[in-house]
Amino acid sequence: MRPFLCLLILVAFGGLLFFSNIGGWDLWNPDEPRYAQIAREMLQGEGWIIPHLNSEVYYDKPPLFFWMIAGSAKLLREMNEVAARLPSAFFGLLTLILTFFFSKELFDERTGLFSALVLATSGEFFWLARRANIDATLTFFTTLTIYLFWTGYKGERGRRWLCYIGAYLAMATGFLVKLQPAVIVPFLAVGGYFLWRKESKFFADPAHIAGIILFMSIIGGWLYLTYLAAGKDYLQGLLLEKTALTFFKTRGHLRPFYYYLLNFPADFLPWTPFLPAAIYYGLKEEKEKTALLLLWFSLVFLFFSFAKAKRELYLLPIYPAAAIMVGRVWACLMDSERRPKLFLWPLFLLIFISCVMGLTSPFMSIKFGRHYLSNALEVGLITASIFTGGGLLGLFLYRREKKEALFFIIVFMAFSFEIYGVFRIFPEVNRYKSARPLSQKIVETIKPGDLLGVYKLEGADINYYTGINPIVRIEEEGDLRKFLKSERRALCVIKKRHFKKLSPSLKERIFIVAEGRIGHRRLFVISNRR
Repeated sequence: MRPFLCLLILVAFGGLLFFSNIGGWDLWNPDEPRYAQIAREMLQGEGWIIPHLNSEVYYDKPPLFFWMIAGSAKLLREMNEVAARLPSAFFGLLTLILTFFFSKELFDERTGLFSALVLATSGEFFWLARRANIDATLTFFTTLTIYLFWTGYKGERGRRWLCYIGAYLAMATGFLVKLQPAVIVPFLAVGGYFLWRKESKFFADPAHIAGIILFMSIIGGWLYLTYLAAGKDYLQGLLLEKTALTFFKTRGHLRPFYYYLLNFPADFLPWTPFLPAAIYYGLKEEKEKTALLLLWFSLVFLFFSFAKAKRELYLLPIYPAAAIMVGRVWACLMDSERRPKLFLWPLFLLIFISCVMGLTSPFMSIKFGRHYLSNALEVGLITASIFTGGGLLGLFLYRREKKEALFFIIVFMAFSFEIYGVFRIFPEVNRYKSARPLSQKIVETIKPGDLLGVYKLEGADINYYTGINPIVRIEEEGDLRKFLKSERRALCVIKKRHFKKLSPSLKERIFIVAEGRIGHRRLFVISNRR
């Protein structure tokens, strides 16, 4: 298959998955409204070097991703859901194309196409490429860095320095997106590979010098501008307290060591059953090339497993490595005249999972989905038809030796469910997840001169959907009492469970003026006036 045709297929396929109905529902917590609000405050004059949230310095991330959202809003002439999600969708699509070329360089064009399709339809990658999250963008730059280091070393010496410059430029850009992971992921993948190969000449190659100078110039220039704008306290908070130290201790997202062992298999579906077989086959038949992918996958997996703070999205940079390994074993299967047992059990496991999901989805949708969906039965029946039909058709094609058709049936099954989710399920769930309805109640209630606060909440979603900035953030009951003693009318958003814990003397002076929910949180809007 010609590369141009493969690229057309990937652009069309990825475009449908990542861009279709991209603004079909509101921005959801925890990250989307926060990142959109930071970009909005940049556009409103809070400054471009130091990100601000609620008119306060935001320490957690560097500015580049927020510049991208602000640029999308400028392009669309308004800040909205599409503008917030556009950078993730764009870099998600670029990662598919990059995965194709990486796989093609490692193996062949068929493997490249299969690997990109596996990546596009894996559950977590699809989800994050459609959200206003940083990690899809970071994944593109970490993958590009690894690709350029590998191709540079394997290529002619004359162009090696150019590839290395590109790698360090991609790493610097990734650093401005999400700091240390942009360096850690390539270091573990590429460094681990060349240490395993005992090729120390990679590390001592003078071709690195120009790239290192470029990297240090970009990062050093940004740090200098940041220091001039906010001083060393901001840099310490950004580079150390809010990022590096979270490896050893964290106040949020604290998870056990085995957290990713439980979550990654579900997040990489429907391709998870084939990953062990792909690793085994690769190490047996193509050890050297598979070693790069396996070290990339396993070392980064272990590194983030040791970190105290864990979220499923932190592992996204290893998804291209997993997708290439799975894509390779499928491509090799097409050239095989027999059905190896290595492939038989993963296939039957996927068929079993698909049929179980299909048969149980109507009951699960009615039992649990009725709280979130007005059409729970329809969702259950459509889901059942996709998974049960796909599983049974896969079994039929396997018996008929239609191996290539079998791969595309799995792709189509995943694609169908994801597109159904985009146009039907997510817009339905939006009424449960969105902060817009409660924010509209606040806007209707609040008057000029009134104060608005949030109690034990970040409140970025309230910032974004009310347009009110700043909002008073309150963490202690004593501060809430002082806030409500204001001579001005004061309103505060509080969780229902936190409201119940307030002292009786304080609750006697409080009026509930509105209530609602955002996700699983039931919220009251309380006031010191009727």
